Amino acid sequence: MPLSAGTRDAVAGIAVLGATFVAGVYIGKKYFMYRRKKSQKMFDGQDDPRRTYLLRLSLREHPSAKKLKQHLSRITPQDISSDAIQLLANLAKIIKSKKILDMGWSYGYNPLILALVLPSDGKVVANVRDTEDVSSAKEYWSEAGVDRKIDVKVQSEEQTLDDLLSTGQAGTFDLISINMAHQQNCRKCYEKCLRLLRIGGILAIDGVLCSGAVLRMSPKTESVQGMHQLNEAILRDARVFLSMLPLADGLMLCFKL
Repeated sequence: MPLSAGTRDAVAGIAVLGATFVAGVYIGKKYFMYRRKKSQKMFDGQDDPRRTYLLRLSLREHPSAKKLKQHLSRITPQDISSDAIQLLANLAKIIKSKKILDMGWSYGYNPLILALVLPSDGKVVANVRDTEDVSSAKEYWSEAGVDRKIDVKVQSEEQTLDDLLSTGQAGTFDLISINMAHQQNCRKCYEKCLRLLRIGGILAIDGVLCSGAVLRMSPKTESVQGMHQLNEAILRDARVFLSMLPLADGLMLCFKL
């Protein structure tokens, strides 16, 4: 039976309303997910005013450290994570550290911050890669009065770990900081670090997010895959308590039991 003009208009109106409702639900859902993702993002880059605010009201930099960071900003694109290393220095102070191993790729900034919280007889073993120039940093170490606390080793991280273990220094370090973002043997380095660390000591691993590459579904590079597998292994490791923090490029804190 043919529909009257009024009935056809009613059906068309209902169809339009239905389509509008479906479109509204779809757009609303997408907007909600967009807002949710946006709200979950802590900062929009290094210049986000919220980050600037947090650093301004929480960062206590020694004058020499501040000058060194300003100097480094002119000669290297490397981002110095002042908030992350301040956290490690605070932890080192709380656990009464006297011996620290730093392998953090900071061009001398991290060793300075860590050495400042050590007692007069404390020591920071600072591992430096051959491409990482710390000659200018030594001037600021001396200015801050901590140059005698810092022992520089220019070699690979794995070589430093092997040397320390071979000289009987297992279980003697209070805090170890290492950047594993581009390590090929993450699991081996982790195990060697744990051997060097005393019971109650802290292992801080920077770079656990690999600039977000650990989240990608596509095939990962060997170093990224190794980092992802290490993250999963640490979660199951009963030898440590752990916390993973959104500082620097992802900071994993392991507390040795």
